[in-house]
Amino acid sequence: MTVTLRQSLFQILFIGIFITASLILGNVWTVTSKTALNQVTKNIEVANTVLEQLLRDRSEQLLNSAGVLTDDFGFKQAVATGDIPTIKSVLQNHGQRIESDFMMLTDLSGNVLESQPGYFDRGSEFPFPDIINQVLEDGGSENAIIVDGSLYQIIMLPVYAPNPIAIAGIGFLDGDDFLKQVKTIIQADIIVSSKRLVNGKHVVLHSSLPYLKAQRLSNEDRQTLSWFDVTFSRDTPYLTRDIKLPATLNNEVSITLAVDVSTHFDNFTQLQFNILGISVFAIAGSMLLSMYMASRVNKPVASLVNAANHLADGNYEQSVNTSGHLQEINELSDAFVRMKDSIQNREQRILMQSRLDMLTQLYNRSHMEELIQQRLNAGESLQVIGINIRDFRTINDLYGYSNGDSCIIAIAERIKSWEGTAARLSGGELVWFANEPLTDEQIETFHTLLEQPVTAQQLVIPVKLVFTVVNCPVDANNAQDLFRRMNILLDEAELSSNWLLRFSADIEQRYLRRLSIITELKVVLQSDQDELSLVYQPKISLKTRQVNGLEALIRWNSQRLGFIPPDEFIEIAEQAGFIEQVTDWVLNRVIADILTLRKHHIFVKPAVNLSTQDIQNKQLLERLIALLDDNKLTADDITLEITESDLVADANIAIANLQYLRDKGFSIAIDDFGTGYSSLAYLKHLPVSTIKIDKAFVLNLSTDTDDQQIVRTVLSLSTIFDLDVVAEGVEDADTMEILADWGCDTAQGYYISRPLPLNGLIDWLASSEYYQH
Repeated sequence: MTVTLRQSLFQILFIGIFITASLILGNVWTVTSKTALNQVTKNIEVANTVLEQLLRDRSEQLLNSAGVLTDDFGFKQAVATGDIPTIKSVLQNHGQRIESDFMMLTDLSGNVLESQPGYFDRGSEFPFPDIINQVLEDGGSENAIIVDGSLYQIIMLPVYAPNPIAIAGIGFLDGDDFLKQVKTIIQADIIVSSKRLVNGKHVVLHSSLPYLKAQRLSNEDRQTLSWFDVTFSRDTPYLTRDIKLPATLNNEVSITLAVDVSTHFDNFTQLQFNILGISVFAIAGSMLLSMYMASRVNKPVASLVNAANHLADGNYEQSVNTSGHLQEINELSDAFVRMKDSIQNREQRILMQSRLDMLTQLYNRSHMEELIQQRLNAGESLQVIGINIRDFRTINDLYGYSNGDSCIIAIAERIKSWEGTAARLSGGELVWFANEPLTDEQIETFHTLLEQPVTAQQLVIPVKLVFTVVNCPVDANNAQDLFRRMNILLDEAELSSNWLLRFSADIEQRYLRRLSIITELKVVLQSDQDELSLVYQPKISLKTRQVNGLEALIRWNSQRLGFIPPDEFIEIAEQAGFIEQVTDWVLNRVIADILTLRKHHIFVKPAVNLSTQDIQNKQLLERLIALLDDNKLTADDITLEITESDLVADANIAIANLQYLRDKGFSIAIDDFGTGYSSLAYLKHLPVSTIKIDKAFVLNLSTDTDDQQIVRTVLSLSTIFDLDVVAEGVEDADTMEILADWGCDTAQGYYISRPLPLNGLIDWLASSEYYQH
């Protein structure tokens, strides 16, 4: 819940005043109550002492009166002779003389002989036998008793003649009048109440206070003071203390001293109301002060709020005028103006950064999409040219990222010299369109200008650019389709050597087929399926004319796409970056097939092709070794083949990993030998044992003299380096005989056998003249 400034100021002032007043009242109450309690406690102690002294003095007086009665000779004679009329007369006369409330005479057994007035029946037993026993034992007794619901102080003495012959008693009523007389002396009220409960409450017998007040005090514990009672309940501001009673009364009545403390707290109460009055006045003043202070702040704050709302709506032209008398408000206003200017400048920079590529200062992709979509929505025709630096990653690797950035900047500056709109998409990809479409000659000139070498840090960096052209709205009628089709052209450019590609439906179909192959192949590799399979093409020794090896070839017959040639999907898998999964599948299947062949007592070594990515993947090679170990096979049970182009791609890594495999005992062959450009320069460093002549040089070997010259050169070279040679593509007897005559070691081709599935291979070996068990 939110509050206004006025409410907040009032709350602060109100809480401060309330806390201050409460602390003052609490402190005054604590000091006053402590002082009053100490004073009243002392007064009660004094009252208690005075009361005890009064009772002792009265007891001595009563004792003297009783002694006069028991020492009277006539009374003794009347008691001794049993003269009841005389006894009655003496008791009446003596009682009137000393103003007693009753006179009585009992025998030594406690039987009443006479009672004036007749509180006790003649001949009845005195109801307090303990007092009779005390008189006989101690020669007298002073006690308090309750008779007919009233409290009496009684003195009882034996009558001697000369031995005790009877017991005389004198009683005085301790009633309300007596207690009021005592109150004037001890300055404290006295309450006598019965301990027997009536309706759950003690009943007051006598009191110096009015009955209702005494009744309430007798049933409450008034040992301490209550602030509420002292302040508001002014009818009972009393402290009470109980007086210790003799054993005869301890179970019957309780006597309580009650002291009125109102006079002690009169000044405190007045002080309380003074403090409360001052607090109320201060609260009213704080309300007026908060209203005044809020009025001085509200107006400039409201102006700032209004300006902030305009700022939130993007209106930076709204002025901020909040001049006032408060320095803090003026400083806040100045800070707000600076914030507005800073936000406006920052927003302009952010807007510019959101539209521009910070390296080249060309537009970025998102803003370029907006511009193109606006042109297309307006019905304009555009010729959009995508500009891609071929092998831009290689430039970064060879010359460094800073020089790579220099190439991008230089090309961007060249583009800016042509009228049109340009943007950098990412990396080495840019896009540009002119207001009017370019002719083929202008496109070529534009390409030539941009493709000039870039000089950076005393280096001359050659750049090769690929142009992709999409005509809108013919090829794409919106920006999203435009950029998607430009990506298709860039993907095609990686597979082509052409510098200019124009969009066509055929290119899109090839792209979609590649996507389909990638998608289907991933699914096939991750599931149990029978779409992928291996076939084996036998190799024979030209010296023994017996099978001396196999080449494992993968086949894929897709349920959705049909048969897909290995060269197609293997290349796509390499480009998509999951050739490792394909190789893993092949290696696992080849090893499983080796174990199957062993069960048929066939010990022929299969060869597996590894791609350039496989050779660079040390973990894959280590998994191959572990897989052989797990199946109790060795490196001598399999041959590894790598194409010549893979060696050229990264000779250092290839040589290092091939040497690792050679050290582990693997036989390594170079496949498709003769199709590369520089592998001969590395041949003497390669840890290989076999080269395979590409079938392109073998298919027409019996008739083509150029092919014959190449093959003879390769065979001579193999002799120099002590390498075995396998000729692929042998499809007739003449070719095989020529190869045998020239010293070729092994032949492979359709003339010997087509690639066969495992079961077909087993059957072929069982019946072939080229294999003897």
